[in-house]
Amino acid sequence: MSLLAGVALATGCAAPPPPPVPRVVTPPYQAAETWSEPIADYLAIGREKFPDGFTTSITALETFDPDGPGREPARLWIAYGDATRNMGTQTPIEFRYFEDASDPQPKSAVVLAGPPDLDMPQGAPQRTQTDTGEEQIEPYRVIDGMLWQAGVDSNDPDELWTQAKPAPQRLIEGNVFMLLAQPGDPTWRKFRSIPGGEHVHDICGHDGAIWAVGSGSADRGEWESGEIFRYLWKSTDGGVTFEPALRVMFPDAGKGDTRFRRLLPSGDALFVFGYVNPFVDGGPVEGRHVMLREESFTELTADEAGDLAGMMVMRTWPLDGDTGLVLARNPDRSTRMFLVESGAIEPLDSWSEYSVVDIAPGAEPGEFVMVANHAADPDRASVLSFSLAGLRAGRTPVEMLELFEAAPTAIAWWNGDLFIGTDDGRVLRAAAAAPWSPAGRPVPGPSIKVER
Repeated sequence: MSLLAGVALATGCAAPPPPPVPRVVTPPYQAAETWSEPIADYLAIGREKFPDGFTTSITALETFDPDGPGREPARLWIAYGDATRNMGTQTPIEFRYFEDASDPQPKSAVVLAGPPDLDMPQGAPQRTQTDTGEEQIEPYRVIDGMLWQAGVDSNDPDELWTQAKPAPQRLIEGNVFMLLAQPGDPTWRKFRSIPGGEHVHDICGHDGAIWAVGSGSADRGEWESGEIFRYLWKSTDGGVTFEPALRVMFPDAGKGDTRFRRLLPSGDALFVFGYVNPFVDGGPVEGRHVMLREESFTELTADEAGDLAGMMVMRTWPLDGDTGLVLARNPDRSTRMFLVESGAIEPLDSWSEYSVVDIAPGAEPGEFVMVANHAADPDRASVLSFSLAGLRAGRTPVEMLELFEAAPTAIAWWNGDLFIGTDDGRVLRAAAAAPWSPAGRPVPGPSIKVER
């Protein structure tokens, strides 16, 4: 028994509750303001072609430095596009990035997609050197210290190029991309190497191989007969070739859609999250998830995954090699967060007051920033921070900054400041109140206390 508790018993009075412990966030951030409009050209074309609406969001922000996270000269990459409206068929979708936090003008990276740079063409001839041949970009993933991107949806010229290949049926292929490790301006390499990949939604590294997920059919014969499959692909040669590791068809041909959509490695396990959508006859979208461990697949039921088993997984964030977070959606479109650690899944109920939008690495290893809407007030959005240690201890995130601009869609911590993507195609910047040193640690300055 503590001394305080003993005194309370001796006097017959209840001890007063301890005061809340303030959590200190250093440095505080100034209000977020518009910093760049990096897809203004894309937005202008979209408004002309699709006046009734299209995706205008910054769909991802990613800082990456091949020399290590959090060290200069990391670049800030953005993602954008619309795979429903097929915007990449209207205008080249590019890998755009910011070279320096002092310059809000984006640059576009070269994409190697055929001769003379590569031995074999990787799709239709590019319209420009920076043309990806994709309708949309998101998300970025780091695999063994290299930046990768899964091709969500090939554009029409790439699809027609694949269909023209000599084969008994018109084939279907998908793309993945890798940022080359070379000096000078950043350059991506395109691999049109995903057999059956109508859509390639995610990519990761696990157990010495590269894995990708998505949906499609082996050829147009299957596709046009309504035989739609969710796919897990595996590459053991660095992405040059992929083979299907798991292929599962929607139960009734022509009656719906099915996809594997997100990946999350956790220790010796690889979680593969997907769904079925019986849109023809109606009915809820339901989760269909599996776990790969020691070359064996296990279907995730409520016994292994609880409520997550039947939910649609929207996002996954690996935090380290063992721990990750999962954002899943209920049929009523509300969301829940789940913690995955050492191959086990637990609901993250301590985060229930937030609807998470995006998570990114923070200033130090094991620290993270996130942007979220408030569950009780969906129009209110905040930037928060948390640590891996705090997450494991059950602590809630710390609110750092309230957002008053357009709805947030992505976040990144870059060279001391916060950068937030919005649903209207802007990048906001919340500058740190204290300067940031090149060594990666804050110059001593004021702190802000947040009572929780």
